[in-house]
Amino acid sequence: MLIMSYPKQTDLLIAPPNIPDPRFKRTVLMLTHDHKAGSFALCVNKESGHTLKDLLDNTGLETNMNFPIYWGGPVNPTTVWMLHSDDWQIEETVQLPNGWSMTSNVGMFRKMSEGRIPSQFRIMFGFCSWGENQLRCELEGLGPWNRDHSWLVAKNLGPEWMFETPVDTLWESATTLCSHQAGDSWL
Repeated sequence: MLIMSYPKQTDLLIAPPNIPDPRFKRTVLMLTHDHKAGSFALCVNKESGHTLKDLLDNTGLETNMNFPIYWGGPVNPTTVWMLHSDDWQIEETVQLPNGWSMTSNVGMFRKMSEGRIPSQFRIMFGFCSWGENQLRCELEGLGPWNRDHSWLVAKNLGPEWMFETPVDTLWESATTLCSHQAGDSWL
């Protein structure tokens, strides 16, 4: 029997190897909000091929910032989010547990163009969301989902772990964090 705790804010959701939706192949999501009405997460390891410079062209803001932009998820791809360490903020920043913050406001780009940049951050477009009880059903393998398609859950080790782990090995590293679940769920 699979024994798994329900994820908490900033915990990681690791996609199974045989996930039915190819957009989520080998992805790691960070759960940023979980409410009765639904859940919200950002994919943290899928580069989009675009840079912040691409995004800021034609805005009048500093455009020499070539930081990569990530795919945050399939929902609302015109929204831009910055997941970052809690050493940086603007008025609209939302504080999250475990040393994390999240910002989605044009003011973040103004501040960055002035050279005030978080020590650790990832910018992404789009996000992932689940309706009421949907994430719980996916995690527990309740129909129409099954356990071998279920997300694994890993406790978030904070910004240092995520930013020190190369993006191309983040899925493997996160899977190792919860290898006991992988054996119970996927094998």
